[in-house]
Amino acid sequence: SLARILDRAGYLVSREYYVNDTGGQIRALGESLLARRRGDEVPEQGYQGDYLVDLASRYDGPDDVTTAGRWAAEHILADIRQTLESVGIHFDEWYSQASIEESGAVDETIALLAEKGLVFEEDGATWFRSSALGDRRDRVLRKSNGDATYLAGDLAYHRDKFLVRGFDRVIDIFGADHHGQVASLYAGVEAMGIDPGRLEVKIGQMVSLVDGDDEVRMSKRAGNAVALGSLIGDVGPDATRILSLLSSLDQATTFDLAAARSESVDNPVFYVQMASARIGGIARKQQERGVTRAPLAEVELTRLAHPRELELIRTLDELPEVVAEAALERAPTRVTAWVRRLAADFHGFYHDCPILADDVEPALSQARLWLVEASRIGLVIGLSLLGVAAPESM
Repeated sequence: SLARILDRAGYLVSREYYVNDTGGQIRALGESLLARRRGDEVPEQGYQGDYLVDLASRYDGPDDVTTAGRWAAEHILADIRQTLESVGIHFDEWYSQASIEESGAVDETIALLAEKGLVFEEDGATWFRSSALGDRRDRVLRKSNGDATYLAGDLAYHRDKFLVRGFDRVIDIFGADHHGQVASLYAGVEAMGIDPGRLEVKIGQMVSLVDGDDEVRMSKRAGNAVALGSLIGDVGPDATRILSLLSSLDQATTFDLAAARSESVDNPVFYVQMASARIGGIARKQQERGVTRAPLAEVELTRLAHPRELELIRTLDELPEVVAEAALERAPTRVTAWVRRLAADFHGFYHDCPILADDVEPALSQARLWLVEASRIGLVIGLSLLGVAAPESM
């Protein structure tokens, strides 16, 4: 949604997904997959999820941890792509950390830092003197066994984005468990001669799931995780998206599955989309009665003087400012709040201001039809920025 908003605000945006497909997590994934295939207990620090049971039954490769881990990662990534597309999330590029290292970019990045006197060797490992640039301690770039760390790959990736491909600004979205990597990433960017102000790191907090009064506990590695695909299948893509955008990214939030399934005002998705459906119903009634909107230049818009009409007009007038502020503040929740307010204002207008009733003067009816059209356009724009459909009927 943030990328959609930045697009709307006039920025040239590229959406990229950075794949951590090397290092300790790949080995942990491989060990877990092979344990599942053998019928053994999964290692304590491995991946416990039942999704590995099906993968293990399909894996016919060698008992090599790295090979098995990469095979599993490829198949999991394919599922991730499919799931994201099903909820309307598209990435222009998928960057593999393994491919970055294989290209030599990691060694080139370490060499660049070494030229600036910010690399040293200790205990057989290669270190980045990030403490000289505000980090609380120095960081390992290459372990004593020769493996590059995630930080080394991250710095190579950002070097490519800023210095090779020439991005003006980069916005990273991290999970809460990666909070400790932020300072070292900023230090590395600064060490490479890049203004750290051009990098923005957003930390996403955990989403808690409840189903009515029952809490659904989640853990990425434990077996009680809820897959995004299952959530989409349960409540639908629109509810998944808009309910995820009720709170800002950096705030822990609770997602109520029961509310998302309900057809009531307690479900913000239903409430907003019902406004769109009501607009569709007005259009169908127009067609049934053979009523068309007169050209806008011929309509007496001054007839729109009812408090409900004026409030709706004021809310519609806010849209350009809301989009601009949401883009500058990186805050899709501003659009979510505006869409909900627009829907509420439209429902009030719909209830109190008859549009096609027999006792409504034709001139007033025409003005109200144009206000309905403006509301339709506003809802379509707002919901499209959130990646949510604007249905003509429900």
